[in-house]
Amino acid sequence: MQARPRVTACFFGEGAVAEGEFHESMNLAALWRLPVLFLCENNLYAMGTALARSESETNLCLKASSYEIPAWSVDGMDVLAVEDAARRAVLAVREGGPLFLELRTYRFRAHSMFDPQLYREKSEVEAWKQRDPIPAFAARARACGCLAEGDEAKIEEEVAAEVAAAIEFAAAGTLEPVEELARHVYFEGPAQ
Repeated sequence: MQARPRVTACFFGEGAVAEGEFHESMNLAALWRLPVLFLCENNLYAMGTALARSESETNLCLKASSYEIPAWSVDGMDVLAVEDAARRAVLAVREGGPLFLELRTYRFRAHSMFDPQLYREKSEVEAWKQRDPIPAFAARARACGCLAEGDEAKIEEEVAAEVAAAIEFAAAGTLEPVEELARHVYFEGPAQ
């Protein structure tokens, strides 16, 4: 409504595609030509249920395109492919409205600490680990000379320190006052 060149990015898993909110959001975004990029992280399992067991149509781009919006799929295990697809998607959204981008990926760990992972074979997880995007990207960066020997360990240390500092900051913080819980949920400006 304000004609700003902003794009709203909405991230969700493939399990959300079965929910009414997904369909309502896609429909309204299409009708109103909203600048929304829908990013679906399809890791093949909604919690502990395989996509093929919960969806009659497993082609998520086909589902999304039924709302008359562009829908693309990208290898979510390839960092550079995701970066390229995301850049192109943002440009497309700015030029013409909503877009659905499926990031085909895989979850190596359990969905939660209470998940015994009885719904998939350990061999499946191990096979997907061979495509782990972090070591794959590091290998590409080393091959092109962008990452030197020892850089990975330094990066890991810096990330661990940043995460530890964030945890310490959060733990030292105070709880939000109850009266503030609904703040910024509804429009708070002057009546028009």
